[in-house]
Amino acid sequence: MTRRMRHALPHLVMLLVSALLYWAAMQIDTRAAEGGRRIGPDFWPKAIIVIMGALCLYEVVKRLVVKSSFTAEGLTGELHQNPAGPAPVAEETAAAAGATPDSGQQPQREYPGRLLAGIVLIAAFALGVDWLGFFVATAVFLAAFMLIGGLRRPLLACAIGVAGSFALIVIFMRVAYISLPPGAGPFREVSLALLRLLGVS
Repeated sequence: MTRRMRHALPHLVMLLVSALLYWAAMQIDTRAAEGGRRIGPDFWPKAIIVIMGALCLYEVVKRLVVKSSFTAEGLTGELHQNPAGPAPVAEETAAAAGATPDSGQQPQREYPGRLLAGIVLIAAFALGVDWLGFFVATAVFLAAFMLIGGLRRPLLACAIGVAGSFALIVIFMRVAYISLPPGAGPFREVSLALLRLLGVS
């Protein structure tokens, strides 16, 4: 097996997997799509599978037909040093003076408490979304996550949390037609009022 074929083989396998997944997506029951007047439950799986298959096909054609080994590296492809590290001139000056380049730098700080708080917050969201409802739970999650991350403006965090949660509600329920948990008790009333505002029955 040639080197190009070895490099293309994983993409060929994923192209075959994409075809099998698309066939499986065609078995999804679309009778709830109201006669084609709205996006059916098969639309998003098929769209993602088609994109995955197209990317795999592109890689296969690039390696076997065009015979190119080019790989996109993004904006950092031409960097030959760590942008966060000391500049080369500073390193040369320090070496000439007989000093270590990193001698004056502070070690990078770590925040294990914030990491643990973020993990707990994610778990709390997963456990509480059925009771709070998606809108309230997501707004609280987004605001709390920013505050845990170091944002020192609680009002801004709350505003972004509410706006972000509202945007996700619109995307999921008006574009993707995905049902979301409305919550229980007073949180359910908030969710139902929001759905009425968006015209979702």
